[in-house]
Amino acid sequence: MADEEEPVDPKVQLEEDCKPQCVKSLLAYQACAERIQNDETGEAHCTGQYFDYYACIDKCAAPKLFAALK
Repeated sequence: MADEEEPVDPKVQLEEDCKPQCVKSLLAYQACAERIQNDETGEAHCTGQYFDYYACIDKCAAPKLFAALK
């Protein structure tokens, strides 16, 4: 029992592999973060761009992940 390896979550690697396909969304998020960096009101945010970036990663990784789980 001690020789058994811990299972590896393939999702982490699949997401890393998909990040290069989502550069446009990442750049939009980074541009937004830079724009609001000096916002003193606390009302500005980049939530939309953040979710767009991770939605792109999820859309790329999900089919590969579910194919591996079947």
